[in-house]
Amino acid sequence: MKPDADIVLEKLARFVEVIGRDRALRERFGELACLSPIQRANEIHILAERMAAEGKDPELVKLFRLFADPRVFQAGMHALRACGYVAN
Repeated sequence: MKPDADIVLEKLARFVEVIGRDRALRERFGELACLSPIQRANEIHILAERMAAEGKDPELVKLFRLFADPRVFQAGMHALRACGYVAN
């Protein structure tokens, strides 16, 4: 069985792929990238609350919240750039 960290990394990688393939999500992440880390974290938590209220998968909401951490968000943006989903 894989350690929890490996499972989370796999899920994050899939999440980044989903973002990359969805124009609206890519644009939203681009908007989030322009915010300060604190503003971005606040916005991510607000969006996660909306997702939860809309009945989205709790695991998806939990995973999305990880992007509030500046390191995770930057890694996600780096992956989006490296895969050619967003411009540098």
